[in-house]
Amino acid sequence: MKATFGVALILMMAVSTFALAQDEEQTEITEEESDRPIEQIDIVGERSLQSMRFQLRSAEESYYDMFNDLTEVDKYKIRCRTERRTSSHIRVRNCEPRFFIELRQDINRDALLQIRSAFGDEGMDPFALRRGIDRLEPDSEIRALLTQDYEGMRQEMFRIAQENEDYLNQLMHISELRAEYEAARQRRFGNNDDEDQ
Repeated sequence: MKATFGVALILMMAVSTFALAQDEEQTEITEEESDRPIEQIDIVGERSLQSMRFQLRSAEESYYDMFNDLTEVDKYKIRCRTERRTSSHIRVRNCEPRFFIELRQDINRDALLQIRSAFGDEGMDPFALRRGIDRLEPDSEIRALLTQDYEGMRQEMFRIAQENEDYLNQLMHISELRAEYEAARQRRFGNNDDEDQ
């Protein structure tokens, strides 16, 4: 046991002596090279799709916040949220104007009331249940019902862009970021029509 301890002690002293000698040698080299300029290495790399997507989303959120502050029409104000779709763990970001959110809520509320009325003390009424389910509308059909509201919102955005240079610059910046992102996606994945969320 004493022999093992002794060997360990000798190794420890040898390592520390070697380290001290290296430090002294490095100091001498540093003093000699202090007259030369310091070399600089620039590393240039491509941004990842994830970082590009994050930058785009951040710019879009700033843009929507600016629009919400500048518009006087409450129903055009835009709300963004990240949610999981049914039967999926993949999170999706949705930005929707207030008029769309309110109509979807009204339609779903009416359908839910009809579905609930199908269940009573006497059992389930299949016809009432079917009527309730038929009242549910997909988002695409709700959007089709709101074409005039979407056109009004576009006109409001155009009006604000004409009056506010910062808003217009933010809009152009988003357009550039989106083009860069789509080009990088195209280079990486080719002709892929699936939306990368």
